[in-house]
Amino acid sequence: MKNLTRALVLSLSLLAVACGDSKEDDKDGEGGGGGGGGGGNALQCSAVGWCTTWSADTNEVTNAPPLTGGNLREGTYRVEQGIGYDAAMVLRGSSVILLGGSWNNYLGTWKVSNGKLELTRASSCDDYSEGPLDNLVTEVHAFAVRGDELFTQDQDDSRGTILRWKRVNDLCEESASFKCRGSVCSCATTTNKPMTGQQSCAG
Repeated sequence: MKNLTRALVLSLSLLAVACGDSKEDDKDGEGGGGGGGGGGNALQCSAVGWCTTWSADTNEVTNAPPLTGGNLREGTYRVEQGIGYDAAMVLRGSSVILLGGSWNNYLGTWKVSNGKLELTRASSCDDYSEGPLDNLVTEVHAFAVRGDELFTQDQDDSRGTILRWKRVNDLCEESASFKCRGSVCSCATTTNKPMTGQQSCAG
């Protein structure tokens, strides 16, 4: 059994994303993530921190449903297949945190408009600094939902790569697709703690 290093365990109760709300397709492009969440519902950039040496399955996703949109629930999603590195996101209200697995986050908003998932980055925080971006950056993705799985395809990806995400309770929960593939096996999360000064989980 692999020796895993865990810090604080990420839970849906701490993230308060277990309410199971969904985002309906906003035909006018002004709802959902466009208008900002309620006062007590907005995420902070360091609400969740993540550092891991695990990675997703690099094999091409070949069984995705048609990327025609759907009801996307709030929660924590982790990439399971399609790229060989670590990525996740937390959706709450209109807020989104895009997480890399080395204590590096982007904070912004999300919405579904005309059957597409729009993710807008407004600020960043990592183990060195925190602050707003010079310019807002918006990514537009075709997507589909199947149970707890989310499939996305970046409109600007010339290769047409499809990513398979899974809605998880714990970012450090190993799966058949997302797991340690090297000699150093480590995964740690933090909740509502500054990421500046966090130690690398790679040793």
